[in-house]
Amino acid sequence: MDKVHGEKNIVFIGMAGCGKSTIGVLIAQALDMAFIDTDHIMEHKFGKRLWQILEDNGSKEFIIQESVVICSLDCTNSVISTGGSAVYSDKAMSFLKQNADILFIDLSYPNIKKRLENTDIQSRGIVIDQGKTMLDVYNERNGLYRKYADYTIDANDKSIEELVTEITGIFTGSTIDVKEAN
Repeated sequence: MDKVHGEKNIVFIGMAGCGKSTIGVLIAQALDMAFIDTDHIMEHKFGKRLWQILEDNGSKEFIIQESVVICSLDCTNSVISTGGSAVYSDKAMSFLKQNADILFIDLSYPNIKKRLENTDIQSRGIVIDQGKTMLDVYNERNGLYRKYADYTIDANDKSIEELVTEITGIFTGSTIDVKEAN
């Protein structure tokens, strides 16, 4: 397939459990692009799982290091899945915006909760300040995701295949029902 997106990157943002990495891999394959997961880069850099990095360094330092990882990316024609907390760094998001279309995978809180119900939240490495709940984090981040998104993709009641078709359509010119975020 020809490079339908040129040299620009495609960046996925959204809450843990929304499908950024799963969808990202499939979009990269469909559009013949490289795939990068910033969570995996963080783990490789520190030689630890995300939760260990978070536990050892605290949420503020974690966000700083996540920003450093993102701002060190030197890639084009790539699909990038970010950690859910990437939106806490204006520097990181501004860096990504320079050469990417940013897509927010919007999944309702009840659906996020359902997807994560059999998961130990701590083991996911989710940045949650002491005293806050996942709902607090969801509400806090939702506005940030919308602020940075070029496109908001409603992932509720859609299969992975439907989402891949919808998102691929943005970059191949297919007619789809997508909300531009502005």
